[in-house]
Amino acid sequence: MPFNGLSFESICRDTYSTDYMDTPDNCDTSSKLWSDIVLMSEIDRKRLQTTLWLELATIFDRNQVSLDKRKPFKRRRKEEGSLFGVSLNALIRRDQQATGTDSTLVPLFLENLLAELLQRGSKEEGILRIGGHKQKTDILYNELESTFYQRPEKLAHLFGSATVHELSTLLKRWLRELPQPLLTNELIKLFYQCHTLPPVDQRSALSIVCQLLPPENRNTLRSLLRFLNYIIDLKDVNKMNLHNVSTIIAPSFFPPRYIHPSDKNSIAEQVKMAAQCCRLTYVLILRGERLFQVPNNLIVESKSKKTRLVCFDLELWN
Repeated sequence: MPFNGLSFESICRDTYSTDYMDTPDNCDTSSKLWSDIVLMSEIDRKRLQTTLWLELATIFDRNQVSLDKRKPFKRRRKEEGSLFGVSLNALIRRDQQATGTDSTLVPLFLENLLAELLQRGSKEEGILRIGGHKQKTDILYNELESTFYQRPEKLAHLFGSATVHELSTLLKRWLRELPQPLLTNELIKLFYQCHTLPPVDQRSALSIVCQLLPPENRNTLRSLLRFLNYIIDLKDVNKMNLHNVSTIIAPSFFPPRYIHPSDKNSIAEQVKMAAQCCRLTYVLILRGERLFQVPNNLIVESKSKKTRLVCFDLELWN
């Protein structure tokens, strides 16, 4: 199909509904109607899984959207990198071995990198948008690969000697090189399919899929969203508003190698899908903490005998 001349920006404008503005919705995360998923016990979170899948299936079904769940990602036997190209699970295990303490289930490298960017770069004009010096970024990349776990005392010097734009380039590179997407190979298509849903159902569905993420992916996503929202809060200084940030981060959340049109040669379809991914990233950032609040009625339902006895064959959704 020939490219019809529509620009990426024009498609973005068309997909950004007036139902979503740069203001929070009415969800009160402190309300007695909600519980933070992190504060739930591991047993309760496991019980909740089936209820969440049922709820998601209901939303998709009433909107006549197929529930496209992919097979779980098969890990490679050995991951050669130290920080980059390494799964979240492996990084967290290494963190626990290095520190001897329980992990927040967010990689220590990412926590340090975000803290450095917040401290030095949150007010920097064009943060995340302006790229770092390529050669210097490559040198920093290699230094971190070889010293982060072996010589952790060098981290402060390495970060301190880099510009904030080199550090933000490193952040995007780290996300891009994850062996599977942050939103997971199993769930990323479901995240993408949420673009077809009307706003109210889309908000609910995105929250559910976030809550279905493995703990390390969920906590890492949450840390990133907090960071991005902090950057956006300073948009009058750094010139990075919600639209700008979501456009830049979308390829890291929805890597093109996982989310792409069936006809990879269609430029029009590629542009359309990219705009939809930007739109979903926009909503994820805007929703922020609200994505991780579980309605208490679902928690109660998940504990009921009726729900526990449901025979729910997830393979039917593949």
